[in-house]
Amino acid sequence: KAYVKFKNLKTEELYCTYGKNADETDCKPPPAGAATDDRYDPSVLTKCVCTAGTECATTIGDAGVASVASTILVRIAMGTLLERFGPSNVQSGLMVFGAIWVAASAGISAPWNYTLIRFFIGAVGAAFVTNQFWCSLMFAPNVVGTANATAGGWGNLGGGVTQIFMSLILFQPFVDSGMEADAAWRVSMLVPAVMFLICAACIKLLCWDTPTRRRYSVAETGKTQGASMWDYVEVLKDVRVLVMIMQYG
Repeated sequence: KAYVKFKNLKTEELYCTYGKNADETDCKPPPAGAATDDRYDPSVLTKCVCTAGTECATTIGDAGVASVASTILVRIAMGTLLERFGPSNVQSGLMVFGAIWVAASAGISAPWNYTLIRFFIGAVGAAFVTNQFWCSLMFAPNVVGTANATAGGWGNLGGGVTQIFMSLILFQPFVDSGMEADAAWRVSMLVPAVMFLICAACIKLLCWDTPTRRRYSVAETGKTQGASMWDYVEVLKDVRVLVMIMQYG
């Protein structure tokens, strides 16, 4: 059923050899005198590996854009959130939010909800901002650069390790144990969701915002006023900030 509407956008080939039923739940049976008795064209599905020109590739591309968009939006808001609520609260909240949508991804059934879930999961990418902010609070000036670089580097490494973990440590063993591939990848998504929740609980219950205080206050960084979105306007007045934004982008 998932492939009834599938069409290669480049070749115009359809999975349903003779088109789909009016209710779009299955392919039409072969008409009398048809050249082939097969209502399905499996050769088209081999192109659903998301090569260029397929609807699959378009969907994944759109989802990728949605994921990056949410990351950008949340990263912009993170400065104010971190100063107002502190890194441990923000990071644990972000982890819980991510856990909800990672678990929800186990129920993906259509391109639209795949894209929507990727959008919300993308927000967790803003955890990098908390990482750098928190390191700056926790480490002395003579080592904070090394701490930031090390934490950021290991964080980026995690993205690659996750690809290996999800496929070799979770998905493949589930398949080898007799589980259908479609069920195996869905169950696999529940594991990182649980890990997110465990991580969130540990951060909330065990972590301090600074070496001397359990909860952060803007006064510790020399600010006399509370956090505000207007701070971004003030920051953008500095041309050096604009150069760094362009460089990082």
